[in-house]
Amino acid sequence: MKPLFFTISFLTSLFICAQSPRTSATLGNRVISLEEAITLGQSNNLDLKNQNLQVQIAQGERNKIDARRSPVVSANGEFRSNLVLPTTIIPAGAFGGSGTGEDQKLRFGTVFNITGALNVSYSLIDPTLRTDQLRADGQRMLQEATLEKQKANFRLTIAEAWYDVFLKQEQLNIAEEKLKRAESLLQISQNRFNAGALLPSEVQRSQLERDNSRASRDQAKNNLSLSRQNLAYRVGLPLETALEVGAIAPPTNDLIANSTTASTGQRWELKEEEQRLALNLLDQQRIKEQYRPNLSAIANGSVQHLSNNFAVWEKWFPAVYLGLQTNFTLFDGNLKQKNLEVLKLQNQVSQHTIERIRQDIGYEVASTQTALQNSVVQWQSTQQNLATARKILELEKERYVGGNLLFADLLNTEFSLREAENNALSAWYNYLVAKLRWEKAMGN
Repeated sequence: MKPLFFTISFLTSLFICAQSPRTSATLGNRVISLEEAITLGQSNNLDLKNQNLQVQIAQGERNKIDARRSPVVSANGEFRSNLVLPTTIIPAGAFGGSGTGEDQKLRFGTVFNITGALNVSYSLIDPTLRTDQLRADGQRMLQEATLEKQKANFRLTIAEAWYDVFLKQEQLNIAEEKLKRAESLLQISQNRFNAGALLPSEVQRSQLERDNSRASRDQAKNNLSLSRQNLAYRVGLPLETALEVGAIAPPTNDLIANSTTASTGQRWELKEEEQRLALNLLDQQRIKEQYRPNLSAIANGSVQHLSNNFAVWEKWFPAVYLGLQTNFTLFDGNLKQKNLEVLKLQNQVSQHTIERIRQDIGYEVASTQTALQNSVVQWQSTQQNLATARKILELEKERYVGGNLLFADLLNTEFSLREAENNALSAWYNYLVAKLRWEKAMGN
């Protein structure tokens, strides 16, 4: 991510020297840098907070699997009062004899029965333990890759909102300058009218131009307010927060050269899908391992009280045993093979998705680089047109003052300058957005 933040720092640290005072200097407004906006937005975004929790949950699942390596100790107890003792039938002749007599009915047991036991088990062989640990690690890495992907996308969203405020600020500056020019022309027209060198209709047209310029200025203010609200929403601040962004430098040859030589990085969506493929392979491995026998050591110590008069101070009988326990599946109706077939199909889906993502990335890198190069060409072209339009307006204004040019012709020249100013500002904004998108496509 360092190239992107270096570019952001470089852009936001420079100011345009040849500009008139900007709206970012307005008293009472909060000036926020792009880095600050990104940091603030990421810390306040609820989706990123939730994804951070998903990473912690994945680590918790890993810790739960590690707990399987510890012995399990449990205790149980029971108190039982036999209101009616169970009867046992002993068939006649069960212990020898002719077997022609009556069956014997005997009742075994005592009225009171108290039992307490302590059980201990420890897994000696757990066929799926290591694979489950790897799967848990893979799930955590998957959540981390998802988090980084969301951060990258959110950085672009905030940057575009930040640059939109910059665009609206500059549009307001242009509208203010246009209003000043219209007021200046209105004063010239009134002077010429007072000198008897201009018709009243020309003065009225000049007044209309001034009024239209004021309306354009007011609309630019409204657009700026909406853009500020959008930025405040993106960074998690109250919508009424009056945010300003600092002036930034237009494209330079050095900056363009640096942007086209950046090193490519790994895209997080590709890492995310590759991690899903790795988890799929671990799932296949686990299915095979869970059919292998496991082995656990077990121990039990218990004590039992048997009496008819609840003499708990006597008649306690202990019992202790140690042993080994194992279990494994002998037949499952071919479920193992069916599960493996499904996972293999999912494996193919992941492989196709990875290939599609790589193709998308290749196209995105190429298209964003072309867009970046085109934005530079557009910027350079609009700068030349803007310089020409300004020179023409100065010359035509002198002709109008001298009475050698109609107001309608001067107004046409003013319209050409406005168009050149708007085109130059749009080209500047397009370059900034194109650069951000190109850097994201490169994985920065």
